Amino acid sequence: MGDPKFSRRRYERPSHPWEGERIKAENELLKKYGLKNKKELWRAQSVLRRFRHRARQLQALVRYGDSRPGRRRTS
Repeated sequence: MGDPKFSRRRYERPSHPWEGERIKAENELLKKYGLKNKKELWRAQSVLRRFRHRARQLQALVRYGDSRPGRRRTS
């Protein structure tokens, strides 16, 4: 569960620190949205990534039903 005193990271850093194209794109996003630093950008991207992932899960659930093993439909 973890100790509440020790906060956890709420974002993912890029896998490779020195990619020119990614750095240029990040700098443009920082200027466009007025973000303070790259950490704010990565945090926003992580939140959007979670939203998109959850939306895809919900769309699959609606479209194909609950086809996960061990689950029973009660309707």
